[in-house]
Amino acid sequence: MKVSVVLVGAGLGLRMGGTIKKPFLLLHGKPIFLHTVERFSRIHSVREIIFVTGSAEINTLREQWQDTLSANKVKKIIPGGKRRQDSVYHGICNVDPDMEIVLIHDAVRPLVKQEHIEAVINKAKETGAAILAAPMKATVKEVGNNLLIQRTIPRSSLWMAQTPQGFERKLILKVFDQFKNTDTEFTDDAQMVEQAGHPVYIVQGTDENIKITTPEDIHLAEALLLRRSESATKTPMNDRGNGGAKTFP
Repeated sequence: MKVSVVLVGAGLGLRMGGTIKKPFLLLHGKPIFLHTVERFSRIHSVREIIFVTGSAEINTLREQWQDTLSANKVKKIIPGGKRRQDSVYHGICNVDPDMEIVLIHDAVRPLVKQEHIEAVINKAKETGAAILAAPMKATVKEVGNNLLIQRTIPRSSLWMAQTPQGFERKLILKVFDQFKNTDTEFTDDAQMVEQAGHPVYIVQGTDENIKITTPEDIHLAEALLLRRSESATKTPMNDRGNGGAKTFP
């Protein structure tokens, strides 16, 4: 199987504050984007990574990180668009036509586990469309005007969508072509595929696959990486499981 990864890191990162874009912030001594790239480059079926970033960051990446990125299967560094969906579209238009599956992933989700990436690839190959998600644990309220609670939504059927989100290459390109000129802003890629009428399936992930959005998220990611490192030194390789990745249905 041949898999392409579209890594999306072209957002403004306004909630983080400061002048450095989120993918370039340091996490355990190296940029967040590099942690993420390395996660995917270790997957045997991943043949290429398309890194979509802000126009202002392209020269820096090429001048300072080109060798490292090339060694980790990054084939192209391209500018993003006005909206996230525009950036993703730029990315999938640059995918090698020989690729069978396209994974779309947030550059600022550096903690995704290898077994979950592979589970999404396999489910996307089987069904055409699959995303990583985690069950909702908190109580969810629908709120109206004046912050008045309208109702409590049963959480048993609610899942928090994550990335990677995986699709057959021809399917995701067709869907993005269909909606490329729409004014509707889609919050994730699966929503667009759903609206096009194609079923999308869930692969169960964990809450550790955080999207680094605020300064507090950096501290949490540091702690999670440290815990994983300590766990890895204590657990023999042949005793490690597959992480319990589950698919639905």
